[in-house]
Amino acid sequence: MKDYLSDLVKQTKSPLESRNFAREYLQARILAALQRTGAMIPLAFHGGTALRFLYSHGRYSEDLNFALEGNHKSYDFRSYLQAIRSELTPEGYQVELKVNDQRTVHSAFIRFPGLLFELGLSPQRSEVLAVKIEVDTNPPQGAGL
Repeated sequence: MKDYLSDLVKQTKSPLESRNFAREYLQARILAALQRTGAMIPLAFHGGTALRFLYSHGRYSEDLNFALEGNHKSYDFRSYLQAIRSELTPEGYQVELKVNDQRTVHSAFIRFPGLLFELGLSPQRSEVLAVKIEVDTNPPQGAGL
């Protein structure tokens, strides 16, 4: 899959478009991993990326936003993150997780160190592409689906 991303990035028109495409591709892969692990049962996907993916809205967003809905007992933020890592690592991605789940809004940066360099999108090997995930575990009243 990493080779597939590399091939797709080469077909884009500009470096900025290539970076955005790479991030969006990884967002889609992360969403697929979350779906396979059952995370979408207690979570509602919302925000700018949801508008773009679900309704083809032109707004570009860098993060994935969720609200905890329904079955709270099945919610396990850290296991979802490990499932993402377990799915992407065998495909050749180096995946680092930076997690903050001590507050009402659980957040994590899923980091892909060296990927921009490997894709020819950065001259610096140390530059990191990251996708942020946020889960509001106590959304305001009336915010439900």
